[in-house]
Amino acid sequence: MTLYSNNRYIKIIIFLSSFALLGFLIIQFYWATNTFTEKKDNFNNIVEICVQEIGEELREKILNESNYFHPNIGNKILSLKNKSQNKIEVLESLALEINSISEKSIAEKRKQIFEIINNHFALNININVDNSLKEKVVISVIENILEKHGVKNDYHFSITDESGLLIQSNFEDTDNDILKSSNSYSAEFLSDELFTEKRIFTLYILKLEKSIRKSFIHIFIISIILILIILGTFIYSIKIIQSQEINTQIKTDFINNMTHELKTPIATIGLACEALSDSSIKLEKINRKKFLNTIKSENERLGKLVENVLQSSLSQKGNPDLKLEIFNIEDVINKAIKSINLTYEKKEGIINTDFLAQNKLMEADKLHIANVIYNLLDNSQKYSTKSPVVTISTRDVIGGIIIRIKDNGIGIARDNHKRIFEKLFRVPTGNIHNVKGFGLGLSYVKTIIDLHDGKIMVESKLNAGSTFSINLKSSKILS
Repeated sequence: MTLYSNNRYIKIIIFLSSFALLGFLIIQFYWATNTFTEKKDNFNNIVEICVQEIGEELREKILNESNYFHPNIGNKILSLKNKSQNKIEVLESLALEINSISEKSIAEKRKQIFEIINNHFALNININVDNSLKEKVVISVIENILEKHGVKNDYHFSITDESGLLIQSNFEDTDNDILKSSNSYSAEFLSDELFTEKRIFTLYILKLEKSIRKSFIHIFIISIILILIILGTFIYSIKIIQSQEINTQIKTDFINNMTHELKTPIATIGLACEALSDSSIKLEKINRKKFLNTIKSENERLGKLVENVLQSSLSQKGNPDLKLEIFNIEDVINKAIKSINLTYEKKEGIINTDFLAQNKLMEADKLHIANVIYNLLDNSQKYSTKSPVVTISTRDVIGGIIIRIKDNGIGIARDNHKRIFEKLFRVPTGNIHNVKGFGLGLSYVKTIIDLHDGKIMVESKLNAGSTFSINLKSSKILS
């Protein structure tokens, strides 16, 4: 499967995952909205039932607390509370029908009694409703019924006549703005033939939507947390996929570079060996020596390539064993300079030293520290369009020493400062096309410095050179 096909499949997977996540979010939003609406409708139904029951209870209390009834029979007024012959006559004439009434609530029983009286004598009963109910009584009825149905919201109430004239309430005029934003529920009571005037009871529920949202806030918070976890995991997965895609491209370039780098010296050595072993070709001593030097040079080149790859494996081991010893850092730096000086001379370059550190002794792995210095010096001459000029300086710092390697190379763009220590990453070299390497050197350098509990930093600008600073701990033994 080609890299292009992999990239295409990755994009398809990302698209499908994004689509699925978006669909999930839409479903969650729909569920939340639908749940809120259902809870609101259910609450409205419960409150409407409460209002009906409150109206019936208030009507019951009015009838229970009414002591005087004034029936008008024609132009004659009968007082049903007087122990007169009129009362006896009325009761006797209605005894049969009254006795036939089945056992019901007081309100229903009274209603049927007055229906019988009205049917026989065209009786009209007037009750002084407005003085029959006190505010405390109304509030007690409301709270008992709301509690029975599990309604715990704050409320106001009002009792008005048919024209809207306010008869009783538990709020002031200053609460009008609050009432406008509340949900109101009304029901008529005293609307049957027993009463001459209707009354309307209205219940105002305050902050209804807020209380509904509060009722499932825990589920909502858990849903949000889960969505954020899924979203975070999705974004992280995309970054991992993109990172893997970049690493795959880098590894492909590495393999191509490795193949090219290995083929050249192998082919050169092969040609030189054929020339030396071919008896038909007569070689002079100077030419034979030239071929032998070529074989030796290319063999050393192969050795360096293998060494670079082996060095890079250190970062994969996690914690390779270090052979710690006490040594003079200046001696190690001078040895690294001597090893690479020939390469600088070919480019007419120069390496300057500026050793001012007084504490020159350190306890570290001498071989790996030498390789670190060598790699940095090698990079300085590689990434230079002119004769390389490098300055190595040492300075004392609290508890250690700092080594700076400053060059006059092409520099590194700020965007690449953090990436240069990644394995297989190679800084773009612009017009420089002859830079050899696999992007392993700085990764190895960073691994070794980290293993020594040190720090490495870079200061660089394009076309202005680079400065690598290494901070290492000194030995407790002073020179």
